[in-house]
Amino acid sequence: MHFTFVGMIQLLIGSALLFQPLRSLLVFLLFSGLFGGSSAVTLTALGNSSIPPVQFALLFVFLRILMPRGGYFALLVEGVKANFLFVLFTLYGMAAAFAAPRIFAGQLNVAPMRFTNARSLFDTVPLEPTAQNLTAAVYLLGALLVALAGYVAMRTEGGIEALVKGSVVLAWVHAVTGLVAAFTKGTPVEAVFALFRNGTYAQLDQSYQGFNRIDGLFPEASGWAAFGIAWFIFNCECWYRSVWARHTGVAAVVLGGALFISTSGTAYVGIGCYLMFFLARLLIFPKGAEPVRLRQAVMAGLSVLFLIAVALAAIPSLALQVSDMILHMTVDKGSSSSGQQRLFWAMQGFSAFMVSGGLGIGPGSFRSSSLFTAILGTMGVIGVMTFAGYVISIIRPVGMMGARRGEAVAAVMTACATTACVVLVPAAISSPNSHPGTNFALFAGAALALRRMLPAIPVRPRFTLCVSRLAPPDALGGTGALAPATRGSS
Repeated sequence: MHFTFVGMIQLLIGSALLFQPLRSLLVFLLFSGLFGGSSAVTLTALGNSSIPPVQFALLFVFLRILMPRGGYFALLVEGVKANFLFVLFTLYGMAAAFAAPRIFAGQLNVAPMRFTNARSLFDTVPLEPTAQNLTAAVYLLGALLVALAGYVAMRTEGGIEALVKGSVVLAWVHAVTGLVAAFTKGTPVEAVFALFRNGTYAQLDQSYQGFNRIDGLFPEASGWAAFGIAWFIFNCECWYRSVWARHTGVAAVVLGGALFISTSGTAYVGIGCYLMFFLARLLIFPKGAEPVRLRQAVMAGLSVLFLIAVALAAIPSLALQVSDMILHMTVDKGSSSSGQQRLFWAMQGFSAFMVSGGLGIGPGSFRSSSLFTAILGTMGVIGVMTFAGYVISIIRPVGMMGARRGEAVAAVMTACATTACVVLVPAAISSPNSHPGTNFALFAGAALALRRMLPAIPVRPRFTLCVSRLAPPDALGGTGALAPATRGSS
């Protein structure tokens, strides 16, 4: 085991923040997720497997939570209870990762997570325990810890502000780094980004017919897009509910624009699904939206159409190039060799489910291309039921869309719950793993924490994130209130 330079920087920053309020470490955790292609620690004993920065940052978050004095152990216990189904999901997945590959070894052939000498796109090997099973167990545990960290942070002073303000800055950084990386390919700047992509991940070709695909600090465009989709949705939802609307709205537009030109099928599916959800919500709950937000949404849509028309008039061939690129990354995927390979990977989940008698063959045993078939094949009936129950527990706050619009806690809670649920859609067509990801876990834990805070709201916050409908148009604040901060003790 050895630290990379990214890990050493994190070690210094994390150590300096240990005696600061938990909100500081929450921001540290959020921004560690930007380095999706980096390795903080390399485990040489496990085939040079990488511990990503976001999971390494969890070490400092939980050291702060578990401090003997001034920690938040009581809130951690509360978080375990609130996220109990996710706890069961994780524990079963970790147990299956160690036991299942040994129980069902040799009973079926699979496409492994790491394949260095594949003879074809559909090559397989007999099932056997590998280092990837341990890596998958670590990722599952990391997702659970992120959910618990998000829960505890939201229940402490300044947690809501840290999440909302941090999301705005993070959206800008993610968009800007992605655009800079795309437009500087072939220049010395590319070497700077390559320096941060020091994880043991496959670095894929990031261009298509002259379009430089946006990958930023991630090893591939789909990973960059999958991370960005979550923060795009969260900023959109905060803007929709007038939570720091001027900043969250601009951040959503900037990140959404970067996602649109990313040439990633994951980005197009994510944006498309969110737009359908947005429109369906307007039709089902027409009174739940504030008129000013609807006007702004219409103006933004018309502005986008105008810019597209100007671009097509200036460059007539652009329409054909862009449409060809989008079709290639979405509709044509199914008939391409890549699409057929992804379908083959996804179908492995059904085969593994049947061979294992519904128990699953263990996380990390095969590569999938869908979160749901990965859970089905690796964790079987228990994994499907516990994860589905957990998602249902998160969806419950979404039913409060039209309620308490003037309260920041309810607004941020619903934004977190909506984000956690919608980000599962791109994961359903692109995730190779059975863990739902750190973004899902963070927003899920935060939504459950904020829901618990709703019964008691009467406080005077230092400032208000939520803008009241009764406030004048130029007001920066309003009458929304934040729930009282809660502090745990060991």
